[in-house]
Amino acid sequence: MKQSSIKTKALRSIGFGAALLSLTPLAAPAALAESLSVSPTRMEVPASNQTTLTLKADGKEASVLQLRVMEWKEGQDPSKMKATRDVVISPPAARLNPREELTVRVVRTKKRAVRGRECYRVLVDRLPGKEQSGQAVKLQVRHSVPLCFS
Repeated sequence: MKQSSIKTKALRSIGFGAALLSLTPLAAPAALAESLSVSPTRMEVPASNQTTLTLKADGKEASVLQLRVMEWKEGQDPSKMKATRDVVISPPAARLNPREELTVRVVRTKKRAVRGRECYRVLVDRLPGKEQSGQAVKLQVRHSVPLCFS
């Protein structure tokens, strides 16, 4: 292979990479348009207490949310979580407008005392909105927050 053809291929590769990078700013606003912040990212709670979770819509569109609590063991595969009624979350569904905050209550309702640690996951699903013209893909985003009572 000639040296000039190697240089030509290298320049084409660099040009293609630069073209892709130049398109990145165009895609970023769409990706950030429906941002959701969840805090805290981990909850450690004394056995008989309740706690709160704060959700904030940082995007330009309203977010429709579904909230659930699942039974979980630390180190367990998240796909093996089971639904539980031992911990409730309120509200279980919500709509957040842009730049709006929501405080969610998380309460352990199980009557039996905690022995050691009892762990759960709070799932916050941001459901895809209505399809807009010019948008090909809408994604469901899930936040999974560890919650442990001790």
